[in-house]
Amino acid sequence: MYGVAPPERGDELFVRLVRLSCGLVAFVLLLLVIRGCGLLSYFDAPPTNGSPVCEDGYCTGSENYLTCPLDCDHDLVVVVEKSIADILGPSLMTYRWDLDKEGYLVRIEPWGPGTVEELKTFIFDQVYAYDVEGALLVGNLPTAWYEQISWGSYEEFPTDVFLQDGDATWVDADKNGIYDSHTELDLDIYVSRLPTLPQHEECESSADFPECPIVYEHGGQFYASEVCIYKCPSGLIEQSWSPTEHPDVECCGTYFLKRYFDRVHNYRTYGSLVDRSAFVFIDDEWLVFVQPPFTLDSIYTTVHVTTTLADSTKAKYVEMLSGGGAEFVYQWMHSTPDFLFIDEGHVIQEIHRTQIGDSPHRPSSETFNLESSFMNMFNCEAVRFTIPNLGMAIAFQTDYGLAILGSTKAGGMNVPDEFHAALAWGTPWGESFRIWYNLRGRDDDEWYLGMVILGDPLLALSGDTASWMRSARPETEASELAVSLRQTMIDRSPTVGLDTFGEYKESNPQFFEDEEILQEILPTLRQTQ
Repeated sequence: MYGVAPPERGDELFVRLVRLSCGLVAFVLLLLVIRGCGLLSYFDAPPTNGSPVCEDGYCTGSENYLTCPLDCDHDLVVVVEKSIADILGPSLMTYRWDLDKEGYLVRIEPWGPGTVEELKTFIFDQVYAYDVEGALLVGNLPTAWYEQISWGSYEEFPTDVFLQDGDATWVDADKNGIYDSHTELDLDIYVSRLPTLPQHEECESSADFPECPIVYEHGGQFYASEVCIYKCPSGLIEQSWSPTEHPDVECCGTYFLKRYFDRVHNYRTYGSLVDRSAFVFIDDEWLVFVQPPFTLDSIYTTVHVTTTLADSTKAKYVEMLSGGGAEFVYQWMHSTPDFLFIDEGHVIQEIHRTQIGDSPHRPSSETFNLESSFMNMFNCEAVRFTIPNLGMAIAFQTDYGLAILGSTKAGGMNVPDEFHAALAWGTPWGESFRIWYNLRGRDDDEWYLGMVILGDPLLALSGDTASWMRSARPETEASELAVSLRQTMIDRSPTVGLDTFGEYKESNPQFFEDEEILQEILPTLRQTQ
């Protein structure tokens, strides 16, 4: 008989030892993966059953940053929607390891469902116990809403500023569920988001994606499945595509998150994803008000600036962000959550959020894989994260997006010098925003109460020049600018069709203390946790 001769006794013992060793190695690696991504409990567990020992590398039991700062003085808490925490485990593991190599200590905590007030309490419990400096919210997690008169009109909008000041008092005078006043603000921490967007709509089944459910169910098994995180309809990204004929497919939210964490890992490992330069794009109406480069020349040797009407066109914008792009973009354009508007001699050119990144529903000539990693968006409502929006399209749908700063309402960062200066000194994105807000943003709710961050808040700009600082504009000049710009905001037409608090509550009953609704959804939620 032809074949391989049976091993001798010594050879057989060797084979068994090899198999045993491989099994032990695989088991140890599995434990490392489970512990690294927090799948056991997302809390650091000691290697033995004994009492916690300070400086053993674990923050457990009664230990906190006061009793054992070496183990428990954390920089960031990542709060993950509980239903997707396990499926995102490998991505979260890699993220935490990358930050550990940079000297950051990170906690990963599954959470939900619950109210925004409960989320705030949870975050500040982490602050008091572990001295965390900020929070990254991953998935569909609650937000506060605020109502006020701005630019002469009523508006209501989501605000994450609520989550960042532990001492301020927020008031809902008319008891409609929307805050309408607050005491003086002074942000204690920064908060950033990587959101998903549950849509109670039909999704599109296909031969390539037959598992798509007819109706999305919050917290359902499909939402947290491997099918969702590794595939989307036809294998394409689908989070924010919602032309009328192609409704959103929420399951792909986890797919976007995985792609995002992969991109952050590449940035931290290999450096800039695009050309190390900055691009300042000012549309026609704003050119008479502003004076670039807004301190960005303290970070980058090269700062491309639109300074004439001939430069501020859609073609120039797309050309600049193609074929190399610019790592940092600061842009001034009118917008809605869905559209960027570029004025070309009284002809308005548009870029829809479904044109950003590769789209399965549009020809390649109509889509733009914008080559920029960091973007400060002076674009009204462009980061209204309770609905599909431009900011999420840039952060998630392109191959380059890392961190976005923008607004959920009419407004934006029109005086960015302190923010850009902090970035120039190497301060991470989230802390730079907190510094700016406490210096500038807290004094003007009309402009700044809707400011929000998307992406990893611990990212710092790589730049290509030393951090020598140009002086920020004097206070009088900044104030005069705000007064001049305010009239342009009053003259603009309010955006029609924005989502409302009532619609948000209807779509997210798990965030509200309505006993009747909770009794209906809790059994389903518990099955997935």
